[in-house]
Amino acid sequence: MRRLVGLLSLLLPLGAIAQPEIVPAEHAVYDWMADLRVAGTLPEYRHETIPVDRAAVRRHLDSLTVREDRLPASGRFWLAEYRREFFEPLDGVHSYVGDGEARWQDASAERTLGYFRDDNWRVSIWGEGAIEHRGVGDARTPGRVGFAPLVRTGTGRSRSARLTFEASYRNRVGLYTSTLSGTITNGARDVLAADPALASIYYVTRDPSNIPGDFDRTSASLRVVGGPFSAEIANERLRYGASVDASLVLGDHADYLPFVRLGLRTRSVTVEAVHAALSSPSQFVIDETDGGDLFLDSPERYLTVHRLEVQPTGWWTWAYTGMVVYGRRGPEIAYLNPLFPVKAAEHALYDRDNTLFSLETTVRPARGVEANATWLVDDLATATLGDGDYGNKWAIQAGLKATLPRTGATLFGEYTRIEPYTYSHRFREDGVYFNGYTHNGLGLGHPLGPNADQWLAGVSVWLPFRARARLSGRYVRKGENPIDPSTGVVTQVGGDERYGEAPEDGQKTFLSGDLYRGAGLRGLVEVEPARGVALRLYADRQWWQGRAAETFLRVGLSVRP
Repeated sequence: MRRLVGLLSLLLPLGAIAQPEIVPAEHAVYDWMADLRVAGTLPEYRHETIPVDRAAVRRHLDSLTVREDRLPASGRFWLAEYRREFFEPLDGVHSYVGDGEARWQDASAERTLGYFRDDNWRVSIWGEGAIEHRGVGDARTPGRVGFAPLVRTGTGRSRSARLTFEASYRNRVGLYTSTLSGTITNGARDVLAADPALASIYYVTRDPSNIPGDFDRTSASLRVVGGPFSAEIANERLRYGASVDASLVLGDHADYLPFVRLGLRTRSVTVEAVHAALSSPSQFVIDETDGGDLFLDSPERYLTVHRLEVQPTGWWTWAYTGMVVYGRRGPEIAYLNPLFPVKAAEHALYDRDNTLFSLETTVRPARGVEANATWLVDDLATATLGDGDYGNKWAIQAGLKATLPRTGATLFGEYTRIEPYTYSHRFREDGVYFNGYTHNGLGLGHPLGPNADQWLAGVSVWLPFRARARLSGRYVRKGENPIDPSTGVVTQVGGDERYGEAPEDGQKTFLSGDLYRGAGLRGLVEVEPARGVALRLYADRQWWQGRAAETFLRVGLSVRP
């Protein structure tokens, strides 16, 4: 019967099941569907361009319902859980106000503060409270490899609350907003700068030596759809690129982006055009023309992304992404035009900006095996390719995933290499390299940053009782910009995307500078014994040859009333 229901739902018009509100990029359903794609159960899913809306997730869940007999026991469990979350049968929703029919004592019910649904509207309001304990132990951390730019050792406990509002109107307009607000209640406040989930927030990055201890972050999306087309204005996380762990193109390292996005999504083609505002750490500036008044300022900066993704068959996907960072002026009409290639637009605007592009492919030669490769180019001088010219800035990445049949486990491995100076740019104003591929002082691409490489391998497991785990090991090599301890002078070797000053001789050497090398481990475990009550553990340990090791640990309990 469930297979029949799933098949019928696939045949319904799009508007009959559409819910255009966005599903945040951090939602675990994306990683779950990606692992099922490797297994060959969900070949049509495109993990390389997210987030997508609830309608897209619901269609994938319907596809899996038709193929339920091909899922392991844990896969069938998670399918039932996600169907309850995204299809919301009223007897599976508890709400204090509205249409939910489940009792508060039902441990499997979706927890909402208010839930309303009729022929025109769907509205869901829910809250969550969390207590987290963080521990940090490290010496001077490499700026892009580890967790923090300064010496940190200590522990800190925080409490936070999240309020989320979701709504859709007539399957054409979707709204999503979620606000997180928290504070360190006791212990060291600077542990926030070591947390990869919070390190990019403004109150943490603006002055790492004096973190106030409060933090907040909001995602907000207003989205309109019509057939295969969509338009969105939002402040949220975007993720582009093929990778088993962290993408070269646009990843999770930086803070949320405020942007407008136009999209076209069909069965085989995805096209997206994004124009986003970027931030740089502000600094005090003296206005000499107005009596020497002091004010905070940072350069105006923008990012444009054009992405084309094609899936000609169920086993092969390829994509092209063109990007440009520009600043010191308002939004350019040329870059706002989604049909104007960014490189051609840069040339038309007198070559003042920083363009990048990437080519990537994902192939599934057999059920249970998936491989991907990405080539990202920041600058390329073909006449001097291979001779150490500073003008050649690029990165490569290749990964492999394999499913362990009937277990809910997926093995993965990946190699990443990023050449010196990649993501950076040489133009500077008031000490800020405004055309760098950065946001809020952190890179938009791979968290390794330039002048580094990494071997990584691991396993992800989906278990019953809403439990999942991910464990990975890595070996990292990273060339940092040397700093003279007596003068503080930095020698540029291309080890930091925030600084793009070109070398005097125009040459670069891979892994030059202060070389950090060593193995690391990372683990994530989440268990939800009752719906809305979650225990989470995140741990990372990085050993360096001849240097002190780094450790970060976060343990948390969250509750949705």
